[in-house]
Amino acid sequence: MKIRRAELKDTDQISQLFYDTVTNINIKDYDTAQISVWASGYNDIKKWSSKIQEQYFFVAEQDNKITGFGSITSEGYLDYMYVHKDHQGKGIASELLKYLVQIAFDHDLREIRAEVSITARPFFRSKGFEITKTFITRLGEVEFEDCEMTKFLCKK
Repeated sequence: MKIRRAELKDTDQISQLFYDTVTNINIKDYDTAQISVWASGYNDIKKWSSKIQEQYFFVAEQDNKITGFGSITSEGYLDYMYVHKDHQGKGIASELLKYLVQIAFDHDLREIRAEVSITARPFFRSKGFEITKTFITRLGEVEFEDCEMTKFLCKK
């Protein structure tokens, strides 16, 4: 597995991985209306392109195929962390998270925050994140139980 910065040419693979993961993995914790809203707009290439350009956006790659991606802002907001539906549980998210945590250290941040799905909470908990806030997110007519998780960083 290779971790590298995402490039604009990766948007098609990133958008498809996002869609496939939400519709195949997150379906175990969310109903079909929630999944439909969450996955809509997955092919908004303009959105993915701007995220790649504006954030520290990394992809995990194996045999020239993207198997996961994650991104963080310079303020410490972890925006994305997705692993391909066929590559769950292989340490890909853990490797991506190492890169994102290093970015936070490089920016002298004291914490990393993320809005975390029900599905991803166990992973983030296992990496030292704590639930700091719970709330309801509304997308159109659909509501989601949501939480903010925070990892407090210690100086090395």
